[in-house]
Amino acid sequence: MITPQERRRYPLVERDGEILEAVHELENIHDLSEDELFLLLFLRTQLEKDWRKPCLDLLREWKTMKTHPSAERWKRLRKLQKDWWKPQDM
Repeated sequence: MITPQERRRYPLVERDGEILEAVHELENIHDLSEDELFLLLFLRTQLEKDWRKPCLDLLREWKTMKTHPSAERWKRLRKLQKDWWKPQDM
């Protein structure tokens, strides 16, 4: 169920409601990995009015880490989710 806070936060055009409902369903999995949570939070950013900012933030950070080992890059990229998902902003 889409909450009133989510209706205010996300423009929800076309099939966005369907995407958000699917995200809700998957967020209820009790043993989500850190990587799965990262992906769900990133998918939520794509419902934002300014969805390009999280994409650019991710790409910029990734580019700065391109010479680092894959595991280190991924760990650093996952830290971006703190900037993406701020429930207090809803």
